[in-house]
Amino acid sequence: MKQFILLVLLAVTTTVSMAQQNPKAGFIITNKGDTIRGNIDFRTNERLSRQCDFQANGTTGYETYKPGDIDGFRFDNNGKYFVARRLNVTGTPELYFAEFIVQGKMNLYCVVNNSDEYFFFEREDGEMALLTNRQVSWTSTQAIQEIKDNTAEKREQRGKVTSLVKDSWNAVEALNENDMSRKKLIKVVRNYHDDMCTDGSKCMVYEYKEESDKVSAHFKLLAGYAHYSSNSTDCQHFEDESYPGSGVEFGAGIEIDLERKVKGLSLEAVVSYIPKLNSSHDVKDPALSGEKVASTIEMSVVNLNFGAVKRFGEGKIQPLARIGAFACMAMGITEKRTRLENKNSVFPDIEWGNALNYGAYIGLGVQMPVGKHFVRLHGDFYKSLASASNGKITKFAVIAEFGF
Repeated sequence: MKQFILLVLLAVTTTVSMAQQNPKAGFIITNKGDTIRGNIDFRTNERLSRQCDFQANGTTGYETYKPGDIDGFRFDNNGKYFVARRLNVTGTPELYFAEFIVQGKMNLYCVVNNSDEYFFFEREDGEMALLTNRQVSWTSTQAIQEIKDNTAEKREQRGKVTSLVKDSWNAVEALNENDMSRKKLIKVVRNYHDDMCTDGSKCMVYEYKEESDKVSAHFKLLAGYAHYSSNSTDCQHFEDESYPGSGVEFGAGIEIDLERKVKGLSLEAVVSYIPKLNSSHDVKDPALSGEKVASTIEMSVVNLNFGAVKRFGEGKIQPLARIGAFACMAMGITEKRTRLENKNSVFPDIEWGNALNYGAYIGLGVQMPVGKHFVRLHGDFYKSLASASNGKITKFAVIAEFGF
C-alpha cells in the first residue's frame, strides 16, 4: 500500500511539473512596426501579461520577449491581442503586455496580476480610468474585510469610469449594473461607441471574442477488458477473499483541456459499466466445519472515475499518464456455493445486495490523432483504499478510447 501511494504521489508531481509549450499560430509586432509570424505559447492571461514566448516560422526554439522588447503580439483567427503599455497596477507604473479587449474611440485593456484583473478604460483623448476585479481568498481570516475593502474600491473606481463615459447614457446605465465580467464591460464600451459614432463610420477597430478564452472539452467513448485479482464483497468473511474475476467494460466520459496552464494536461470524468462480472474462489466454509466449497460471485459493476490525463511529447503518437480517484458500485451481488466433493450438492443462492468501494487509479498509455479526433490505448491499475464496510478491490484494465 505504501509503495502504491508513493507511486501515485510521484505521478502527480511529474504531471504538474511537465509544463511545456502550448503553441498557437500568431505573430509578434516589433518596435519598428514589423510583423513576424510563427507560434506563440498560449498560456494563462497572467503569464501573457508578463511575457511572450515566440517561435518564428522556420526556427527550432522559443525566444522570450518581455514588454518593451516588442510592441505586441496577437493570435490568429481574431484571437487574443496584446500590446506593450506602461500602466499603474501595483502603485508604480510598469510595462505590461496589456490585452486589447476593445480598440476604438474608447479602448479597453486588461492586465492580470496575482489573479486580479485590472481593466483600463482609455478615451481617445488619452484620459484613463481603472476598474479592478479582485479575487477574494476565502481561506483567509480577513475575507470579510477584503470584501468590504474591494466593494469600497469598486465604488470609487466605478465613479471615475462613469465620469469617463458620461457622454453616453447607455454606457453609464450598463456600468451601474453589478457585473464585472468581460462581456459586461465590453457592452459598456460598445454602448459608448454606438452613441459617440454619429458619422456612420466603424469606430470599433477590434473587439475581444469570448472564443479566445473558451475551454476545449471532448466527449469520449471507451471499451476494454477488466481483470480483478481481488474482489471481495462486503459480506464475505472467509480467511482468503481474493476472488479473481474478469469482465468486459464499456463507458463514456468528458475531458476538459487545461493546455493554457500545463501543456498536454486535461481533467476527465468517466462512467463505465461491466454488465456481468464473475469472480470465483475455493474457500473453507465455517458452516460446513471448514469443508472447502467453490464460491462464485456474480454482479454488475458501475465505476465513476475523476482524474487527470497528461500527454507528453510533440510526436504523432504521444505517451500519456492517468491518475485519479474512483468510486465502484457492485450491484445485485449473488453468491453460489458448490461442494467440491459432491458437485450435485448446491446450496441456495445467497443475495448479498450492493457494495461500494473508493480508491485511486493510475495508468500509462499512448494517444494518436485521427483527424480532429483521437484514439487511445492505456492500461490502468485500480486499488480500493476504503469501502462502505469490508469490501476490497484490486483491478487491472486495458481500455481503448475514442475522443470527439
